[in-house]
Amino acid sequence: MQTRKYFLLVCLVFATNFELFAQTSFFVAPGGNDKNDGSIKKPFRTIEKAQLQARATKGETVIYLREGVYRLTCPIVFTHEDGNESKHLLLRSYQGERVVVSGGAQLSPNWETNRDGIMKAKIKAPELMDLLVVNGSIRHLARYPNYDATAVRFYGTSADATSPERVKTWKNPAGGFLHAMHRSDWGDFHYRITGNDNEGNLTMEGGWQNNRQLGLHVSNRMVENIFEELDAPGEWFFNAAESIIYYYPMQGEDFRKATYEVAQLKHLFEFRGTEQKPVRNIRIQVVRGT
Repeated sequence: MQTRKYFLLVCLVFATNFELFAQTSFFVAPGGNDKNDGSIKKPFRTIEKAQLQARATKGETVIYLREGVYRLTCPIVFTHEDGNESKHLLLRSYQGERVVVSGGAQLSPNWETNRDGIMKAKIKAPELMDLLVVNGSIRHLARYPNYDATAVRFYGTSADATSPERVKTWKNPAGGFLHAMHRSDWGDFHYRITGNDNEGNLTMEGGWQNNRQLGLHVSNRMVENIFEELDAPGEWFFNAAESIIYYYPMQGEDFRKATYEVAQLKHLFEFRGTEQKPVRNIRIQVVRGT
């Protein structure tokens, strides 16, 4: 089963209330150029370029990010070269400016009406399409039962989530997911749906997440990423074969002007050191965005 990338789309907003001083400073701005010298008047375009310059600098170094959004195509990796016993590195926003570092790809859907309040658009899809964020808030894949923030299990479960009567209404559920608790609530199982038959039986792969193989809970189960279950505000579905995204806007949402992002990265930063060459003295001063 493909690992869900829940952390790919998390954005970091850098704190701005610290003193600004350092032995060496480099600046990065969305409108910069990596051929620049990295000064405040001629900033770099990417964090990676500033990181390379900082590696060649001794002592304390600060990389200032000017206001804007920085979209990463791969994590920023820090090693012993970036921070060690004699080398300090600080990555932070510039004074009073809001900076977002994102591991998501932005979509530009040209919406048209599909049915029953549902919109659709043909898009050039990024590599991953399993986590959609609209105006900074996560939207849920088309699911049954519908999302319930108060539910104890999976934000809502139902005994008929996989009933033959319901499964028969699904034209092509391949790519959907079944999430269920153990028969005695001893942990959970997760399956990728590969198809169904005329009798309403599902074919699936997965279920290895629990070593107590005694079957699924009768009622604590739910399915998601099923097109026919797209019936509630905030739900979405992506038809990979036709590269069409379907979305049911939230009530009062200006969906044509909204910002759409799809998570691509597990995480934004990595620290890779060894026992002989550990990573030290690197700070990323951040607060989470809202």
